Amino acid sequence: MEYKNVLLLTLFALGFAFLSVLYLDAPLAYYFHNNHLAIFKSITELGNAFYYLVGFLGLFLWFRYKEKLDKAVEMLYLFFSVFLSGVLVAIPKILIGRPRPKLFFQGESFYPQWLEFKGSLWSMPSGHSATAFAVGVGLALLYPRYRWFFIALAALVAISRVVLTKHYLSDIIVGALIGGLTSWWLYRKVFNGTKARSGY
Repeated sequence: MEYKNVLLLTLFALGFAFLSVLYLDAPLAYYFHNNHLAIFKSITELGNAFYYLVGFLGLFLWFRYKEKLDKAVEMLYLFFSVFLSGVLVAIPKILIGRPRPKLFFQGESFYPQWLEFKGSLWSMPSGHSATAFAVGVGLALLYPRYRWFFIALAALVAISRVVLTKHYLSDIIVGALIGGLTSWWLYRKVFNGTKARSGY
């Protein structure tokens, strides 16, 4: 994807997230607060960064041991996509300090409180969504034949955060954007936009 298209997609996502804060976040939170879907409790676990960090690191070491350097580089790329997206998500979480939906249901505001260090005030952006899209976009770039499956699965994980009222819609949009952009940027840096690898 060219820089121009990525920029347009980024602007569209941020614009939609802004509109969601104004018009969609609260109504959707209220709706799913009273209409939980149990299956999403399992789906949301696919956004846990710990599993991917351990898994990709383990696979990297395994492929490195087997001297399959192309596969080892892929696993290292995916590892750092998840790791870096996690770092990039943590910073705005603290700076924005947006209360999570559970506080909103208790009568608190859902607007930013700014510079907060409590986990209950780290709703924006969604870390699970960032992880899901870091992995989804990363896999889609590495294995484009299955790209829509990976993207759809990432979207499902992100949606689960809204359905389970762990995050607002705008939170998952921004989180997904951070995760996706991180993987896209790293892919271009590591592989120079091609599938040709030349080691480390």
